[in-house]
Parts: sequence; structure tokens; C-alpha cells
Amino acid sequence: MATQAILGLFDDASAAADAGDALKAAGVPESDYHFLTDVPYPEGAFGERMETHRLFWWPLIGGAIGIIVSLVVAGVTPLAVPMFTSEKPILALPPLAVICYTGGILGAILFSIIGLWLALKPGFQVGATGDGIRQGLIGVLVNAGAEQGSRVNEILNEAGAVEVTSNRS
Repeated sequence: MATQAILGLFDDASAAADAGDALKAAGVPESDYHFLTDVPYPEGAFGERMETHRLFWWPLIGGAIGIIVSLVVAGVTPLAVPMFTSEKPILALPPLAVICYTGGILGAILFSIIGLWLALKPGFQVGATGDGIRQGLIGVLVNAGAEQGSRVNEILNEAGAVEVTSNRS
């Protein structure tokens, strides 16, 4: 199925929000259009769906894996090559705790970086770009099917778009 990326540029935030409402009313799924701007508007300012983020799981899982890996490495190494020093135990808990803590922090940091990379990786088809977004205009980027393309163009123009461009892919 051929899709096209349609970009409508608006000079007014309320006109862009009206375009989003019109797209929603026309039956375009909310996952098929995004608002692009270089101004830091709060999330949901244009009436778009709120994104759910699950970033808190990445450091939690990474910390648990880091603790387990460091526990295995630091716990098995002295047992694999035992070095008896008078009456001291082969596996001492205070140094093991420090190593496990450090491994947990390292795992949490590494998995946080992986989680952020995956969260910020663009998963949306960006086929149409506009220099107007860098000039302060607000863009509404719509991934539309071939049959929806003309209707989406009409909706964006009726909402007061300054410019509407499209790319087929």
C-alpha cells in the first residue's frame, strides 16, 4: 500500500490544533499524524494524544542485571581460585556488596542510554520536510494512504495552512 507524507505548515498554533481536530474528525488515526515545531510547546497543547513512556523500566532492568552479573562474577571468581588467608573467609560480603552496588549502577546507566536511544529513535515516516518549521511555523505531518491524500490536503488547507507539501513513498 503506497503511503505519502503530507506536511502542512501553519503560522498559528490554534490553526494547527484545529487541523488536528479536523483530521481526528475525518477518521485519520491519531498515530498517523504528528505536530512538528521548534518552539517548546507542552505535550498535548495541540490536542494530540499523550505519549506513554516506559523509560523507567530500562534503568530498573539494567540495575537488576548489573547486580546479578556482578554477583556472579565477584562471587564465582574467589570460589574458582580459592586463596586462603589465615582465618578470613574466601568470599567476604562487604567487598562483594560494593562490587554489586557498582555493577548495579553501571547496568542502570547503560540500560538508560539504550532506553533513551530507543525512545528517541524516529519511528515515524518523515518523507516531507519543510524549512518553515525552523522559521517558527508549526507543521502537521500526516502519513496518509493513497486514497486519503486528497482529503488530507483539503483538511489542511481548510484549517488555514500556509503551505502544504507531500512526498510519495
